[in-house]
Amino acid sequence: MRTDKLVYLLLQLLPQGFFSLIGRNPDDASRYEFKSVELKETAFRIDGIFVPKSDDDFTYFVEAQFQQDEQFYARFFAEIFLYLKQYPTAKWQAVVIYPSRSIEQKQIDAYSDLLELNRIKRVYLDELPDSEAIAVELFKLLIASEKRTEVQARKLAQKASVIELDLIEQILTYKFRTLTREEIKKMLQIQEELLKDTAFYKEAFEEGKQEGEAQGILKGKQEGKQEGKQEGERSAKRAMVPLLRRLGLSDEAIAAELGLPLSDVQSIARE
Repeated sequence: MRTDKLVYLLLQLLPQGFFSLIGRNPDDASRYEFKSVELKETAFRIDGIFVPKSDDDFTYFVEAQFQQDEQFYARFFAEIFLYLKQYPTAKWQAVVIYPSRSIEQKQIDAYSDLLELNRIKRVYLDELPDSEAIAVELFKLLIASEKRTEVQARKLAQKASVIELDLIEQILTYKFRTLTREEIKKMLQIQEELLKDTAFYKEAFEEGKQEGEAQGILKGKQEGKQEGKQEGERSAKRAMVPLLRRLGLSDEAIAAELGLPLSDVQSIARE
């Protein structure tokens, strides 16, 4: 997977990060759908478009450019104007995400006037300041040095949600291609005794609890209230097993943590 593909994955799964990058409230992401659009009767495809749910807001064309390409702006603007011909919209902006200025196309005379417009925004990841928003820090993780990647990834993992932790693992897997998934988990250094303090654990527990409660309610209707409650608690714990395995815990550690028989944990198929 190329780095720019990881950028589109971040845009799709954590769209609030994009709105932070362009200076908008990250909550505005809820007003958009992220799409990939094939332009009719052409060979062009725009991989990233934030389409507003309301006609009163901007349409955003997003391109991640991590390789130098002297034809980039010709292609990018051609795609935009073809889209506008087929799907007219008065309000639009274009955003290009670069790892650094050194990757940007050198010959830009033909596009200099366009690039000066407020409609065009260029984001250079190596120039972004530190941010409290984990979605923004994930973009910066893409270009961090090897040593910095390890330190920053461990820091982010301690406060990551389920989706964010999965993205961290994917970024590390891409950047450290010789390491196995288990070695990646060890690199994150989420110690078992600190597990309960991580956002991942809390979210995983809540997911398991909700799933278990739903199963328990159904079971309770069938076999009685008390038995249903007990079954719900057990189902909640069992639902957490795959999630905790993703953190690198052994089956023995999971059984001890959840208070389940080891045989119960081992009977749950691995993902």
